[in-house]
Amino acid sequence: MKPVVDQMAAKKRIRRFFDEPVAERRAVSKFIDEVTVGADVFVFGGALRDISLLGLPHFTSDVDIVVQVHDYDAFSDVLCQFDANRNKFGGHRVRFGRWNFDVWEVASTWAFSVGAVEARSHLSLLETTFFNWDAILYDWRSGSLHHRQDYFSDLSAKYLELVLEDNPNTVGAFVRTLRTLCISEEIRTGPRLSRFIKENLLEISNEEILSYENESFATKRLSANLLAGLRERATAWKVGTQFQWLPKQQLCFFDEFAN
Repeated sequence: MKPVVDQMAAKKRIRRFFDEPVAERRAVSKFIDEVTVGADVFVFGGALRDISLLGLPHFTSDVDIVVQVHDYDAFSDVLCQFDANRNKFGGHRVRFGRWNFDVWEVASTWAFSVGAVEARSHLSLLETTFFNWDAILYDWRSGSLHHRQDYFSDLSAKYLELVLEDNPNTVGAFVRTLRTLCISEEIRTGPRLSRFIKENLLEISNEEILSYENESFATKRLSANLLAGLRERATAWKVGTQFQWLPKQQLCFFDEFAN
């Protein structure tokens, strides 16, 4: 399935995901509807990216939900009702079938909490993502979809760039970047992300990269041969330019695109 080309097509895919009459999908919608009793709810980031980029059949990501709580008692009651557990980021995790839903409050977003981004409104979340492809937000109550200005043209062109480089986990961000390159040999990284990749290829060893992937992801995409090819390619990048990291013959093969 091809990436969506505009907001209307993206909203159609998103609503289809939540509205299809499959038992686990009904449970998801019921959960979010219950949460809205005590909070404004925004679906954010990787899930919307994957639905927009790959389509529903290939969507396997965790779903990130950001909330602005206005009734803590009601919010806590819903979390208890659905057996939510604390996740490693300080939010709450709820499991529905094959999907994990991570719920956290707007104020606990890392970029807001450390002052890297000013939290003017929920739309400020679009400035906190690492990738431009993740800067998309669905308002559950109003049904409105928000994103960066060139979001769909970047997605269609497979143009990947940094939004906010500040990150509490540089190795994790770097590994996720390398894994994202494996979607297609057509991906071009912008000047800032290209620099980030080259610098970290110089600083982070194969052993650290592969160990992190092995511990953090169920599916494996990276290998010593792939990393050697990337290191060789890095010498051809010119500062301030876009770059295509994976020639067709180096494209990694995988069954699923996960977050």
